[in-house]
Amino acid sequence: MDHCALSANTFHKLADRYRDKYMGLTLYDDYYREFCDLLRQGCARVLDAACGPGNVSRYLMAQRPDLDLLGIDLAPRMVELARQAVPLGHFAVHDCRHLADLQLRFDGIICAFGLPYLSQEEATAFIKAASQALDPGRVLYLSTMLGKREDSGFERCSTGDPVYINFHSEDDVVRSLQQCGFTLLKQNRLPSPNASVKSTTDLIVIAKK
Repeated sequence: MDHCALSANTFHKLADRYRDKYMGLTLYDDYYREFCDLLRQGCARVLDAACGPGNVSRYLMAQRPDLDLLGIDLAPRMVELARQAVPLGHFAVHDCRHLADLQLRFDGIICAFGLPYLSQEEATAFIKAASQALDPGRVLYLSTMLGKREDSGFERCSTGDPVYINFHSEDDVVRSLQQCGFTLLKQNRLPSPNASVKSTTDLIVIAKK
């Protein structure tokens, strides 16, 4: 069973609800701003992987209207909403597990809470692909929910629809980054937002290639 694709189907169905719930969330804005500040000046090319309804892309473009921004998501309705939210961005239905298929290079890659829908092996492969798509000195932003791998499994949204949540350890994420040649610039933990169905601890990492 492809847990990631199954979760994407749920997010496609519930995309409008997700947008209404999280589009105005400002909890992570300071970290997004740090990511923006680390990008090269000029028309930097940025990938928003697992972009959802465009909430992160919208913030990035407000901070840096000069960005050449591409957002990808596996849920078609999420991509539609992202296009509406960020008219100056470019968005496509694409699986972030196949990042290399884009055959593009970026000055920055941001994946805000995409890792919870990737297994440990898929997350490691994503970080490796991100490393290969970034030139030296470029920036990667990751955020995920911390927890034990054995606690990963199906959870039900408020509508009863299933989503498969993968929990990742901080050590595993940091190890994967270091093995791919990244230097950590930021490594913070913080409580999950009040809007979350389940209380967890979030990990925010900013790293440079």
